[in-house]
Amino acid sequence: MILADYQQALNLTAALAIGLLVGLERGWRNRNDEEGSRVAGLRTFSIIGLLGGVSALIAEQWGPVIVVTVFVAVALLVAASHVMEVKANKDRGTTTAFAMLLTFMLAAWAASGQPVTALAVATVLVAILAYKRVLHGWLRNVTEQEISSSITLLLISVVMLPLLPNQGYGPWEALNPYWIWWMVVLIYGLSFVGYIAVKLTGAHMGVLITALAGALASSTARPVCTKLPRPLMSTKYPLWIPRLTLS
Repeated sequence: MILADYQQALNLTAALAIGLLVGLERGWRNRNDEEGSRVAGLRTFSIIGLLGGVSALIAEQWGPVIVVTVFVAVALLVAASHVMEVKANKDRGTTTAFAMLLTFMLAAWAASGQPVTALAVATVLVAILAYKRVLHGWLRNVTEQEISSSITLLLISVVMLPLLPNQGYGPWEALNPYWIWWMVVLIYGLSFVGYIAVKLTGAHMGVLITALAGALASSTARPVCTKLPRPLMSTKYPLWIPRLTLS
């Protein structure tokens, strides 16, 4: 019983910490605004985090309807606050509003038994909020060709690769579509990393980063080769196995 209460206290503390973490960033961002003009700051986000944590603990006794009800109430308050902010300052940004809702969800998640994961996601959220200028500056420098190349890399790695069968075909089952396509992804990804490295760090440092990525790729090539069937790995069929050297 004591151990369970201690764990609940830790989870609730994590929920409050999530609110404090996000509220600290939002409060610092709007620190120059007049008192009372900020939509949400350190105290508001802390209360939202605590509210999410408490509702999740109550839901253990009364069911998940408690969390849903409180979340809807918070969402309505956030929407009303956002409407008033738009009317007063003509600011149509919705970042803080969505951050408030996500803070409640993460706090409830932490209190329900996943404090470490919820805190990790909250840290990512704070990073996204804090690096606004960096992200916007990066977005202004991205070209259409770079976006197209990024989408292509995602398509061949995330969409196409999992769909390919991971089994051998042909003589001695030498042709494995999955691992053949994996090498395509590896080569394309290495080229993409090299381009981004040169663009961000310059030619000299970019080449060094590309060389490091190439070294990692060469270490990946060995486990790929071990997926080939045993007959092909023998000296009886030397012409079937080209030696791959990355330097």
